[in-house]
Amino acid sequence: MTAKIIPVPKSVKNNLTGQRFGRWTVLGYTGAVSGKSTWLCQCECGRKGVVQGSQLTGGHSLSCGCRRSENMAFLKHGRSRTPEHNAWKAMNRRCYTPTNAQYPNYGGRGIKVCQRWRDSFDAFYADMGPRPSGEHSLDRIDNDGDYEPGNCRWATRVEQGNNRRTNRPITCKGQTRTVSEWAAITGLSEEVILYRLKSGWTADRALTEPLRPSRR
Repeated sequence: MTAKIIPVPKSVKNNLTGQRFGRWTVLGYTGAVSGKSTWLCQCECGRKGVVQGSQLTGGHSLSCGCRRSENMAFLKHGRSRTPEHNAWKAMNRRCYTPTNAQYPNYGGRGIKVCQRWRDSFDAFYADMGPRPSGEHSLDRIDNDGDYEPGNCRWATRVEQGNNRRTNRPITCKGQTRTVSEWAAITGLSEEVILYRLKSGWTADRALTEPLRPSRR
């Protein structure tokens, strides 16, 4: 019998309804057990279950158990704890575990993992192949794009450094430089330059218009 969803009381400060935690999607509030809120969740595989809120927000419950079954399959394949498997797990945590330290720059920015890779490490490994060396790690070619075939590669730190958003080339008055270089020349911060460009400013205006003095 499926647990009944009830209105979230005012005493519950964090309404998790609609949020995703790993493969769980929270459908609604079901009450409290021993003072801890519980939530009806649906896993990507279709199964439903009641999970404590602290288990979700703490990253301790990420699926109905199907994820663990897949991980057991990886163990049989002999690829558990390999660099490739660790990269696959870290990729998913960055995108789907809000408590992960890197989540704000990935899942918090809307970066996702394609369904093919989320569902299967084998698919990820088939597309990416073995890591070339200990100097390589998983990198997205388009830093605003998702983790998916065609947008990922194994890259060295130097290659990844050259692929940072602040290394975006900008041409102004016949000179082409990166955002970080223009910031050093103009005295504007990289964040200001990127915000202006994202807001539709031309490169000339973004790099030459002085900041307005703040009002106090």
